[in-house]
Amino acid sequence: MRNFLKAEIYFLRKDTMFKSITVLFALASVGLAVFLGSKGGYALSSPVQPMQIASSFSVFLYLVIPMFACFFITEGFEHGSVQNIIASGQNRAGYILGKYLLGLLAALWWLLEFFGCFLIVSLSAALVTGSPIGHETTTEDLTTSMRAFGLNLLYLAAYSSVVMMLGVMIRKAASAIVATFFFVFGNILLTGYLQGTSSAFLRLLSEHALMTQIMKFSGVYVEQSRVILLSGIGDYVRALLIPVIVIIVCLTTALLSLEKRDIHI
Repeated sequence: MRNFLKAEIYFLRKDTMFKSITVLFALASVGLAVFLGSKGGYALSSPVQPMQIASSFSVFLYLVIPMFACFFITEGFEHGSVQNIIASGQNRAGYILGKYLLGLLAALWWLLEFFGCFLIVSLSAALVTGSPIGHETTTEDLTTSMRAFGLNLLYLAAYSSVVMMLGVMIRKAASAIVATFFFVFGNILLTGYLQGTSSAFLRLLSEHALMTQIMKFSGVYVEQSRVILLSGIGDYVRALLIPVIVIIVCLTTALLSLEKRDIHI
């Protein structure tokens, strides 16, 4: 397992797509911080307020990271490396778990990069322009930001588990990418177009969609011209249970699919 993880980490470091996405998120966070500052000024109510602002734009991560996860899980089937890895003694459960954990490691790195770059640029711009940096809401902003960061990591883990399941079942990068695309944008459609439907079942489906919860803890979910946030123990329990259930179901399905089907190059 250790050798497998080392080899996959080496693959990640050399992977062109991984490097490209890293550059993309860096440019996106820097550009966003500069753009918002140029429109509304660089004054901050607390030193960590930029992290709270960045969490409002974290939905962008879910349009990119699942696509990378799809390529990451299917490359072994496309190039035949999964057969060699398993033939060398690595069990299939270890292969799935190793791929999944390294996908989460990449997601964690991009989260840190996106939030960190936005924070550094915003603070630097405030200092350079002489804009005030208050301390009135530091505790509140820090709590909100850390909660959003943790929930983003959990929901990226849920997205990755779904994509991994699709990749293991389909095994072809092109077809898996199409399935991932429909899953990602299907979640957005569930959130955006079913919240006002007259069907109780469709409203229930929309309310429990992954993207609905993401938009709520990011502070961008709007219903009847009102911003809806997570509030109360019930909302937070549901926000935690939904991705956990998705992760368990999808990883189990992926493992069963890999265990029961032969691996062909």
